[in-house]
Amino acid sequence: MDIKGRILQSLRPRRDGVLLRSDASAFGSSSQVTAALHSLVESGLVERIDRGVYAKPSKVAQIGRDALLAKVSLRVQASRNQLVRRTRRFPCTKTAQYVMRLAKDKRVGFHSIYADDWANSVTMLAGDEVKSDAIDDLLVALTRSGKISPKDMVSLLIRHHRDLKNV
Repeated sequence: MDIKGRILQSLRPRRDGVLLRSDASAFGSSSQVTAALHSLVESGLVERIDRGVYAKPSKVAQIGRDALLAKVSLRVQASRNQLVRRTRRFPCTKTAQYVMRLAKDKRVGFHSIYADDWANSVTMLAGDEVKSDAIDDLLVALTRSGKISPKDMVSLLIRHHRDLKNV
């Protein structure tokens, strides 16, 4: 299926009849998506109601351009709020900031390995409730990569959890 078909197919089930350009970005390169949207607008299958905002012509006639733009604004705001909630899963203490900065400087990120999954399963089967956060994972990654010693990891881990208690 070509990009125009994929765009139309993704627009069909939408109740509001609105497609953001960011919704179509996965269908191809930027220039391909631009050409496909331009072609759909010229053929009258899609109407451009604002920069990066496209809608079914029937919905524009039924609801109106301003009402659709208001809905789009609410949808964009809701997705931004959801993104903010996802990025703020733990309180950002001074120790957490230090560990994140250290991991960024050393270019280290946490990637789960088989041993991590195994340890989580054993912990769960034992009935213990141990939950690690992103800072705990970064400390493990820094230790695995040899950027900090195990002694430093334990020290930072203890400090991080003490900070969390005080927040």
